[in-house]
Amino acid sequence: MLALLVTVLGFGAGALAAWVTAHPNWASRLLGLVPAAEIPAPRAQAKAAQQRLTLPQEPQLKRDPFALHPTASFSYVPAIMYHDVVAGRKQVWFDTTVAELRQHFEAIKQAGLTPIHIDQLYKHLRDGDPLPEKAILLTFDDAYLGLYENAYPLLKEYNYPATYFVQTGFVGVPTGKDHFTWDQMREMDASGLIDFAAHTVNHPPDLRVLDDNRLRREVFDCKVKLEQELGHPIYYFAYPEGNRDERVKRFLAEAGYRMAFTMDPGFTGQSPNLLEVRRFNQFRLTEAIIGARTFTLGRSPDYWLDVTQPLALTDEVIDGVRVLTIRGGRPATVHAERRYEVRTLVRRYQADAGINGSFFSIPWINSASNVMVGPVMAANHKTFIPGRPEDDKVLRGRPLVLLGRDRLRFVPFDPDTMTRLENIRQLMPEVTDLFVAGLWLVKDGHALSQAEIDSFRLSSAAEFRPRAFFGVDNQDQVVIGVTKTHVNAAILARLLPKSGIREAVLLDSGFSTSLVYQGEILATGHAGPNQPSRPVPHAILLYDLNRLWARDPHPEAEAGSEGDRLEGLVQLLPASDQEAARVQLKSILAGQRTLRQGDRGPAVVAVQLGLSHLAAQQGRLDLLPSGPDGVYGQELAQAVAELLLAEPGRSEEGSPLATPTPLGAGTAPLSGGGDAIDAQLLKRLLERVDFSPSAVLVDTRLERPTWPLERKPTRKLLPRVALD
Repeated sequence: MLALLVTVLGFGAGALAAWVTAHPNWASRLLGLVPAAEIPAPRAQAKAAQQRLTLPQEPQLKRDPFALHPTASFSYVPAIMYHDVVAGRKQVWFDTTVAELRQHFEAIKQAGLTPIHIDQLYKHLRDGDPLPEKAILLTFDDAYLGLYENAYPLLKEYNYPATYFVQTGFVGVPTGKDHFTWDQMREMDASGLIDFAAHTVNHPPDLRVLDDNRLRREVFDCKVKLEQELGHPIYYFAYPEGNRDERVKRFLAEAGYRMAFTMDPGFTGQSPNLLEVRRFNQFRLTEAIIGARTFTLGRSPDYWLDVTQPLALTDEVIDGVRVLTIRGGRPATVHAERRYEVRTLVRRYQADAGINGSFFSIPWINSASNVMVGPVMAANHKTFIPGRPEDDKVLRGRPLVLLGRDRLRFVPFDPDTMTRLENIRQLMPEVTDLFVAGLWLVKDGHALSQAEIDSFRLSSAAEFRPRAFFGVDNQDQVVIGVTKTHVNAAILARLLPKSGIREAVLLDSGFSTSLVYQGEILATGHAGPNQPSRPVPHAILLYDLNRLWARDPHPEAEAGSEGDRLEGLVQLLPASDQEAARVQLKSILAGQRTLRQGDRGPAVVAVQLGLSHLAAQQGRLDLLPSGPDGVYGQELAQAVAELLLAEPGRSEEGSPLATPTPLGAGTAPLSGGGDAIDAQLLKRLLERVDFSPSAVLVDTRLERPTWPLERKPTRKLLPRVALD
C-alpha cells in the first residue's frame, strides 16, 4: 500500500512539473511566483520607438478597474474592425481586398490620423494619457492567413501598428479559410508592429449560452495559450460576434483581461466601460475619420501662486470684446447659507474683490436654496459637501478647482473617486476650497477649440452672454474676470491667452455674472450698471495681503461684551436687513419683546444664521429645513432648545459624536413648555457662538518661507474703453 501511494505521488509530481514547464507564465501567476506584469513592455525596437516616454505617475485614487477616465468621453478615438484581407476576389461580404485596404490607409494618412498601439488606447481610456491629436486603432479579427500574407506587408509599408484578435484553436488550422501559424505569429509579434489579443479558443458565436465550464475554457485557455506561445502577458479580448452579458464580463475580469472589444458601433471614448469598448466596422471608416479627435488635458500641474502681488484691475478690449480682469492676492471661496449679491458677500468677509462662483442647482433656481452642482468646500464653513449623486454623474471630466493656501490646481472631476474628501486630499493634502466649474477655457496657455468645448456638453456654452471666468496667468497670479460684451464660451477661450492667461475655467454666467472691486460693482449680468446681478450662493473672493499686513489689527472686544456679540450676529445679514434686525434683537435682550411662533423677518434670519454657526461648531449640518421663505419662530425656538439647553455630545476622547438627525419643524417641544425666544435664550446663543475672529477668510501668513523678495512687475492698469 505504501509503495502504491509513493508511485501515485510520484506520477502527480511529475505531471505538475510538466504542466508548469509547458505553461510558465500562467503557472507562475497561479503559484504566486511572480507578480502579474503591468502593460506589456514593447517587444521590439520598432515598437519602442513609437511609444511615448512614460511621465511620472500622479497619485492614483482607487477606482472601478473598468471605468473610463473622466476625460475619455471627450475624445473621439475610433477603433476599426477588419476581418480577412484577400489578394483577389472576396469570398464573403466582410472581406477586404488589398486594394481597398490601401485606399483606407491612404485616407487615414490624408486625414492626418495616427494609428496607435492598443496599449496606448488602454492607457488613454483608463488613465487619461495623451494621444496624438487624431488617433485611430486598427484591429483585425479571426487569425486569417491573409492577415499575415496581405495585411502585414501593407502595415509594414505604412508603418501602421495594428491589433490581431486570435482564436487559438484555429491557429495553423485550415477551416473554410486558412489561418496563420504560431511561427508566423511570433514573427509578427517580434516586429513590434502587431499586438496580439484574445478571441476565445473556438470562436463560439454567443458566449452567453455557454455553461460555466465551457465559458471558462474559452476565456481562460485562450489567454494561457497566447501567453505561453508568445512569452508575454495578454490583457485584451474581443467578443465573437460581440455577444456578452454580465456573467461573461465577470469571467473576463477573473481571467485578468483589462479591456474587451464589442461590435457595437461608436467611438471608444463613448463606451460604457473598458469591457465593452466600441468599434466601427471597415464600411464606416469615413464616419470614423470625420469624427476622430483626441482631447487630452494632460497632467494637472500645481500652480504655486504669487500671493504677495497687490491686486490690479485691467480693463482692455481684445478683438472687439471688452474684458475686465483682477489679478493678484490670495483667493478664497464662500458657500453661503442662502443666496446673496456678490457685493454683500465681499463686504461680509472684508475682501477686496469678488466674483460670482460656480453653478448652483437649477431645480431651485427661483428659490433661496444654496445647493451647488457638484462637490463644494469653502473657507467660510470648511465643510466638504459631496454634491448630489444625480448631478455628480453628469459632471465627469469637468474641471474640479482645488485651492490651497498658496496653491491652485485644476483636475478633471471623477465622480467615482472625488466625492470623498480623503480621496481629494491625495491630490492636494492641504486643500482648503474646492468647486466644480463649467468647463475648461484655456489649458497650458492654449485656447480650447470649439469641438473640445462642445465635448463638455454644457448646454449654455454656445449662448452669447456676459461671461465670468477664473484662472491663473503667466505671472503665477490668480485671475478673476468678466466680459462686458456678450460672447459664447469658444470666443472667450480664444481671447484669454492674448491677455496672458495660462489656465482658465468658466464660471456661472449670464444673469449671475458679477464682478466687484473695492466696493464697486464693475460688471453685472443685467443691462444696467446699477442693477445688481442675480443673487448667488457661491463666490470667489480676492484679498490683497499688502492691505491686510498694513491694516491696524482690530482690538479684541472688551470681555466679549454682549453688544459686540450681537453686532457680530447682525453683520451676517445683508446690509439692507441689518438695522431692522439690530432693533428687534436689542429689544429682545432688553426684555421688551420675544420672538414667538409665526414671527418672521430679519431678526429670525439673524438668529437662524447664529444657530447655523453654532451647529457647524458642533458638527451639525442642515440644522433647519428652511425653504424659500425661511423659518418661523417656533422652529427657531426648538433649535435653540436643542443646541443650548444641552451640551453637545462628546466621545470619551473629546471628539464630537456622530451628527444627530436634522431637526424638523414641530418635532420637539421646548424645555420648560415655552415656545418663544426670549432674552435668556438669545443671550445663551450669543455666549455660545464665537463671532470674535475676523471675517477675513484667508490666513495672512505665507505658506512658504522662501518667497522671493523681488516682486514681479504688476500688469499695467489700462484705461477703460467705452464701447458703442
